[in-house]
Amino acid sequence: MNHIDVNIIRGLLDKANISSRIDEDGDIVVVQAADADFKHDVVIYIIVHNNRLSFAAGAPEYEPSRDPYRLANRNNCRHSMPTAVVRANQIRMECSFLLDEEVSTEYVIQNCIRMPLGAIWNAFINLERDDEENPL
Repeated sequence: MNHIDVNIIRGLLDKANISSRIDEDGDIVVVQAADADFKHDVVIYIIVHNNRLSFAAGAPEYEPSRDPYRLANRNNCRHSMPTAVVRANQIRMECSFLLDEEVSTEYVIQNCIRMPLGAIWNAFINLERDDEENPL
């Protein structure tokens, strides 16, 4: 696979049993439901453009109890993916992959879909945890 589009990525999400929908802008949306680890839904937009697979995620109901810039900076010092950014005083998680070389479908599912989705969820879970609660 050296070319992607929304339909291909949506098919790979289906193959990986990851529920998704298409929003009014034509982007893919995946919702990770709140649970005991993180009490807010995480909404992930998957944008496919020019063979770039990008993830932009937020938790619309989540309001950090600490300075969002400090939390984002701390996340980015601890992890290379996803990158935490602050937009409109809300923390977002972002990452992207350029898929213009030949790779297997399984590679894309495991490394370019499952891994970032899990990393985004874990980033929100661990965002406000102190170092003692969240060993590196």
